[in-house]
Amino acid sequence: MIADGERIKALLEKAEHRVLLCAPFIKAKVLQTILAVVPESVPVQIITRWRANEVASGVSDLDVFHIVRRRPNTELRLLDALHAKLYLADEECLLGSANLTGSALGWSKLSNIEILVAARPTDADVEFLLKRLEASHLATFDVLSEIEKAAANLQAITLDEGQDILDENHTHKLAWLPRCAAPDKLYHVYKVPETTTVVEETKEDGLSDLKDLQIQPGLLEAEFIETVRETLRLMPMFSRIIEEVPGGLTDQRGVEHIGKSRPSLAKQDVQEQWRIVRDWIATFFHEEFEIAPDSFVTRLKSQHR
Repeated sequence: MIADGERIKALLEKAEHRVLLCAPFIKAKVLQTILAVVPESVPVQIITRWRANEVASGVSDLDVFHIVRRRPNTELRLLDALHAKLYLADEECLLGSANLTGSALGWSKLSNIEILVAARPTDADVEFLLKRLEASHLATFDVLSEIEKAAANLQAITLDEGQDILDENHTHKLAWLPRCAAPDKLYHVYKVPETTTVVEETKEDGLSDLKDLQIQPGLLEAEFIETVRETLRLMPMFSRIIEEVPGGLTDQRGVEHIGKSRPSLAKQDVQEQWRIVRDWIATFFHEEFEIAPDSFVTRLKSQHR
């Protein structure tokens, strides 16, 4: 099957009048590859979002600003609430889950499971999305400098094991781990914060996790799950844990991770924190990973089908 990146290139190289690239995460090399197939005479508008923690984590590159400035007929716009991915050329477009990154477009060894669906700009849902994208604002040197400085400050922080450091918004925890022991209830808590059908402790922990993850309001369940999954990949402690899953992550190894990051916790609490993390992996990464029923090893699904 053709990689999503090649599908996007095939779409854009036919453009004659306009191109729109819309994705929250954009890597510089990927953008260069994509733009190389677009005729220079065709105007290109790029819409993305810049968040210091995402830039610091490496999922998005500020260098796209300079790439855009060097290309004629091209502008870069920002929209902080952006979650949609849309690639449009004249009267055709692709929309779905794939960002402009190598792993999302099938150009890396460990590619994500993504989807892009063909559509038309005149389709009602696409028209509605395009209307909402009008709220974006032009990326400027001042904004670039501000995000660059904030990201550099985050990267410069050295954590003692178990130490929580907050960014200037007091929400992004570099050593964050979830508290809610029932992640399958998290969407209900998100939709109905005042719910009485969920155990009070679960609700309180869920609301605390949602605040830390900064999940925007109004998402449908599938969007919510994808947003949480993407955000978890940005949390350094959580990300380090899931990076080991492809090789098979045992409960013993998971407990070791938690023990190192939370040295003040009692042994029983360390084990409980690992169970919570494992349940979050099973809930929000269920398309990629699974918990082996016999050994409880957290592993890739595709290896064991």
